[in-house]
Amino acid sequence: MNDSLLPIESISDTAFGIAIARAIESDRLDANFCDPLARMLGGDRGEKFILALGGPPDKAGLAVAIRTCLIDEAIAQSIRSDGVDTVLNLAAGLDTRPYRMSLPASLQWIEVDLPAIASYKQEKLASEKPICNLKIVPLDLTNLSLRNQLFAQVSAASNKVLIITEGLLAYLTSEQVGSLAIDLRRYVNFRWWVCELASPFLMQQVQKKWGKSFNAANAKLQFAPAEGPKFFARYGWRTRQYSNFLQEAPRLNRDVPFGSLLRQKPLFKDGVVWLEQQN
Repeated sequence: MNDSLLPIESISDTAFGIAIARAIESDRLDANFCDPLARMLGGDRGEKFILALGGPPDKAGLAVAIRTCLIDEAIAQSIRSDGVDTVLNLAAGLDTRPYRMSLPASLQWIEVDLPAIASYKQEKLASEKPICNLKIVPLDLTNLSLRNQLFAQVSAASNKVLIITEGLLAYLTSEQVGSLAIDLRRYVNFRWWVCELASPFLMQQVQKKWGKSFNAANAKLQFAPAEGPKFFARYGWRTRQYSNFLQEAPRLNRDVPFGSLLRQKPLFKDGVVWLEQQN
């Protein structure tokens, strides 16, 4: 499998492709969700990214569509059953959940991302009205001092906080993920954490196909713990729910990239993990 070149210059470029993947799902007659803002946000930059992935465009974003659905479901359930009053979305990219999901008007939704992507998003969505109370924070999450200042501020202003890290952890080292887990664990009201998890096998396949492009853009794909969701237990987080992409795909009438290969792997652990703080 030869490496394919992707139009990516920085880690933020992936956000544009992911937005187009959501737009492709939204255009389907059997769409699992509707994101009317996705194509506008993704723009030509995102379209080029999807085309560069190769294969039929409607197949390129299937994993994104599945991931989006599973995280949507976790968010809705946590708000409904746990009384979450604040969602803290780290490395939010071009996510539009505050505009498209059925959310309480009183919900506080805080998005954090690099200044360039945050500014672009605010400009594009200036005429749109979010369903809940939305705040966008331009911040480089690798700045640990500013990151912890933000966490302290959010904790002081909230009661029950749900953390989202969609499309972030794969770009971090195990040590960086552990550091984030420790920092989040310091705040007792940061009760739940929804993230995605890649398996070593799938990470290997992605690296073979697109690794050079990601590495050249300083966006190396790294985090894929062999122990799966159990990785987080050492940092004080237990698994509340684990939704395996391969197992959930039939329910959503979708498939995942490398599906035929993955079905031969009994230890396939790619999916969405819903964590909660251990007492």
